[in-house]
Amino acid sequence: MNTYLQRTKDTILDYLGKAQRTAAKIQEGYSIYQKEAMEREEKRLREELAKARKETEAKLDGIYREASSGAREWGKLDGAKLTADAQLLQGQGVTPEQFTELVERYQDNYTMLDALRKFGEARNKATVKEAREAGNNDIFVPAPYDVRNIPGPDAKMQEWDDMRKRANYFLNVADGTGFNSDFEKGFATSTAQKAFDAWGEEQPAQQRTSEDIQATFRKAWGFVEE
Repeated sequence: MNTYLQRTKDTILDYLGKAQRTAAKIQEGYSIYQKEAMEREEKRLREELAKARKETEAKLDGIYREASSGAREWGKLDGAKLTADAQLLQGQGVTPEQFTELVERYQDNYTMLDALRKFGEARNKATVKEAREAGNNDIFVPAPYDVRNIPGPDAKMQEWDDMRKRANYFLNVADGTGFNSDFEKGFATSTAQKAFDAWGEEQPAQQRTSEDIQATFRKAWGFVEE
């Protein structure tokens, strides 16, 4: 899990704890103090929590800005970042297995990833062309070089946009959890807890919309519109 997402999740959990502690004080207060006095205290406690919510949102916005800035910087092409491995892409000697290894190796180097993507797409198109010339008229011609999961700047920015939106969702769930009469450590429902625990562990394909998947599939695997 990347650092930005971990910080986001930690920030949400911190707020969840505050919401739960506030709920506990309110529930306990009504069993001890007179109703009128406790209503005033509840108002004060809820105002404190609202302030904590705003502070939490400000922290999340700060993390988002850092992540977005990092993505823009990461996505700048820089010839100085081309390594000796780039020479391997001048010919056709890189096997699909070696290609995948190189993609994994250069996840932090967009310049190399861009070179790898261009190489893979060119080899895939050549494979489709060779198959057509050999009489293979199947709609989908499997291409050997998997370029589907090579990230680009737009994908990185979308990742951080999605992270910020999902953070708001879990903040809202935290509010509801804190004031649930059966609240406990963690989110009140197992569904919310599982979703929170799995956040960041999904495979890239699981995070895409069906449209994105279809478009990427058609492009990467050599679908040709006749």
